[in-house]
Amino acid sequence: MYVAKDYSAFLQHYNWNYFITCRTPYKIHTMTVRNWIGRLFNRSHKVDNVFFVSERDKGDYYNLHVHMLLDTNTDMTYKEVRYGLGNISVGDYQPVYNNEEVCKYVTKYIGKDVDYDIVFKS
Repeated sequence: MYVAKDYSAFLQHYNWNYFITCRTPYKIHTMTVRNWIGRLFNRSHKVDNVFFVSERDKGDYYNLHVHMLLDTNTDMTYKEVRYGLGNISVGDYQPVYNNEEVCKYVTKYIGKDVDYDIVFKS
């Protein structure tokens, strides 16, 4: 509980622009999402930082979905995000209107066996 709350407070120091949810029919391993983010950084000069968390689906315990927060240096369209990530289903894409609330939402399971990381463009 405290880990999630503290991580949420940490993430609120960044100016996240977009919240997205990604799905794939394939198994998500430790490097899967990190590879997606690497591809996004290579294909788009607009993304500066990404936070992600992989969560279990409520309906299927063995399937995962991934929430991402994007810190961009300019506006990005849904099409640009899809292109940057490659052949990944982006089911939710929306601008961040309330940084505090979105940070609380994406950190709700941190400390409960989920994979998460913040990745900075080098």
